[in-house]
Amino acid sequence: MLIKKIRSRVLLIDDDSLAAEMIRHMLGDSADISLQYVSDARQALAAAAEFKPTVILVDLMMPLIDGFRLIRQFRAETETEDIPVILLSSEDGPEQKVQGFAEGANDYLVKWPNKLELAARVRYHSSAYLAHRERDDAFVSLRESQAALLERTRQLEESQAALHHAQKMEAVGKLTGGVAHDFNNVLQIIGGNLQLLKYDTADNEAAQRRIAAATQGVARGARLAAQLLAFGRRQPLQPTVIHIGALLRSMDDMLRRAVGSSIVIELAVSPDAWNTLADASQLENVILNLAINARDAMHEKGRLRIEADNVILGEQEAAALGLDSGEFVSLSVIDNGEGMPPDVAERAFEPFFTTKPNGQGTGLGLSMAYGFIKQTGGHIEIDSVPGSGTTIKALLPKAREPLQEPQPLAVRPTAGGQERILIVEDEPDVRATTAELLSSLGYQVLQAENAHAALTLLEKGEKVDLIFTDVVMPGPLHSVELARRAQELIPGVQVLFTSGYTENGIVHQGRLDPGVSLLNKPYTEESLARKIRQLLCKDTNTKVGGGLAG
Repeated sequence: MLIKKIRSRVLLIDDDSLAAEMIRHMLGDSADISLQYVSDARQALAAAAEFKPTVILVDLMMPLIDGFRLIRQFRAETETEDIPVILLSSEDGPEQKVQGFAEGANDYLVKWPNKLELAARVRYHSSAYLAHRERDDAFVSLRESQAALLERTRQLEESQAALHHAQKMEAVGKLTGGVAHDFNNVLQIIGGNLQLLKYDTADNEAAQRRIAAATQGVARGARLAAQLLAFGRRQPLQPTVIHIGALLRSMDDMLRRAVGSSIVIELAVSPDAWNTLADASQLENVILNLAINARDAMHEKGRLRIEADNVILGEQEAAALGLDSGEFVSLSVIDNGEGMPPDVAERAFEPFFTTKPNGQGTGLGLSMAYGFIKQTGGHIEIDSVPGSGTTIKALLPKAREPLQEPQPLAVRPTAGGQERILIVEDEPDVRATTAELLSSLGYQVLQAENAHAALTLLEKGEKVDLIFTDVVMPGPLHSVELARRAQELIPGVQVLFTSGYTENGIVHQGRLDPGVSLLNKPYTEESLARKIRQLLCKDTNTKVGGGLAG
């Protein structure tokens, strides 16, 4: 077995230079022992800090500071408290030995010991000291490793929880998108037939009241479906450059009416706040929903503060939020209400989750805000303490384009016309109802159950002025391809898309493609008539491409 060779570093403190020469001579044959000599005991601590000895030899009898006092000084300092000290003395009395050990000496040698004994004791104490230090270093390293492992485990647990939450939200989003599509088709059938019944029962006052009530129900259902689509990040957005301060100021009256006069509203917008790129109407809905939630949390009495400022995220900070690093506009809605416990805050963005009593909330306000902010390319989070209020902070991407003054839309009549319109819709009831609505407006109507059937009609020579097509339909031919080929066959033909749930055909990265016109389901007769007239009139001053109606 090989024994590890340890190099001993000896610090000698003795006022007698002859003693130093004696010790140097006694240890001179030991290549593994190095010696540092200090004659002034007052310099001993400084010398030890610099030399870092493994053993200290201290003479007992010295002027100014004797060996006992010097040992006490060594033991009082963190750097030297554990270094072995061998007390050297010309006296062999037990009293000196007892006091020396009491002061903290590790060994006691009478001048002068055998040089082999001195070297052996130096090596022994050095080995013990270095072994203890290695043990202590190992314990420190182990504790640091354990702490690092615990921190890494915590980070992994947080990452897994965040991933699980994101996957759950994504799954729910896909589900709600599909539900909203079917729901909007059903609402379109109901709404369309109610509009036709309104004409058939024009002289029946009771029937008109019932139709009006049912129509209001359809409108409520449409808003519900829109909120589901917002959460699922499936709504077609029309982002524009917005100055957040100007938007908030324009909403001042609306916000004050929504929260009530007993709540104080404070706006704090940084004077150099950047512009953001977002759908203005949807962003207004988000701010309004957050303000109403804050009002309810404050029981209609308190202080609501809305802040806007600039934020720059580095790579690590942005990655933790699922964003790319860069510049963002921060929008915070702060209330001093009752706050949320952690389990409620964790689920607050889930659709239909609410702590309000039955009939006082759908649980879709925060989920709509979550979906919209995410679809816009930002991030939203909740910081809430029970009894101390809630802060909801959203990050919106900074706009790179300059702010432009909005152009007024030309107002077009809602009356019909005599042009030919091709309706492409796979839902027979929706197709039939829409055809009857358009016919009642005076249009000539052709019908096709899918894009392939519609293209076959056009290839046979049927001439139409406008194609009104659903976005999501079965079959090998997509509606976008139908539009492209139809415009090749009939140059100048207008195309109006409709859907209760837009997929990537006409929406990319959450934005409606340029030059695309879309009418969301469920639509009213008025919105349908107005949109069709906008397209057929081909008014260049009217914003047709990408315009949403009704």
